[in-house]
Formats: sequence, C-alpha cells, structure tokens
Amino acid sequence: MIELLVTISILIIMAALGTASYQYLITSTRLNGEISGMLNGIKLARSEAIKRGETVSFCPNGGGASCGASWSAGWNVMLNSSSTQLKVGDPLTHGDSLTNTGTGYPQFTAAGYTFFTGTLSLHDSNSTPGLYRCIVFNAGSWTTQQGASCP
Repeated sequence: MIELLVTISILIIMAALGTASYQYLITSTRLNGEISGMLNGIKLARSEAIKRGETVSFCPNGGGASCGASWSAGWNVMLNSSSTQLKVGDPLTHGDSLTNTGTGYPQFTAAGYTFFTGTLSLHDSNSTPGLYRCIVFNAGSWTTQQGASCP
C-alpha cells in the first residue's frame, strides 16, 4: 500500500510539472504568432507605401477606418491619404498586452522609410520576462527581440 501511495505521489508531481511546462509552451507559441502577425503587417505597410507612392500607417485599430489609442483592439495598415484600411490585425487574446514606448506609431513614407523610434512590447497576462516579445524601431529599421532583453 505504501508503494502505491509513493507511486501516485510521484505521478502527481510529474503531472504538475508537465502541466506548467505545457502552459509555458502554449503561451510562447501564441505570443510568437501574435508578433509574427504584427511583423507581417509592418512589412505590408512598408511595401504598400513604396508601391503606392504615399504614406501608409501601421497603427492601433480604432474601429472602422481610423487609428485608435489602444493596441489591445488589434492593428490597422492604413493609407493616410484616404483612411482606407488595407489590413486589420486581430485583437490580442488571453489578457496579453502591447505597449508602445515611442510617440505615435510607425508611418512609412513613399520611399519605405519610417521616422518612428520606439518599441512595441508584447507581454502575456502574467508579464513573464521569458515570454516578452518586442519590435524595436530605430533609425528607419526594426528588429525583433524576445525574453528579458525586451523593455
């Protein structure tokens, strides 16, 4: 009987550890998907600006054909001249949050350049440093980072 209790206890401990690792993997995969979607939107905004020869914005979704203030509602790729939406990104899920350390949002000129300087940081609902994802804009280009190195 004691051996059975010890075996059951070990199984319970292993299941608890496995569940935590699985949850971390699920959250990491979700955040990777969200940041990849944003990167695709940024690349689209840049290429459309070059193709159309006009300024295109990558901005928070304001509902309809407008830029908003909160990134939690998703994002837009919009033509500045006509407020035409070219693409709309899905809202963040599971309590994830996106913060912007810069002023405004990326706007790409007809030459494909952006003057935006700042960081778009994506965090899970628990703000786990190992799960941070960010896009850092500097000097007209951007890079991605993950983990504790993200602001």
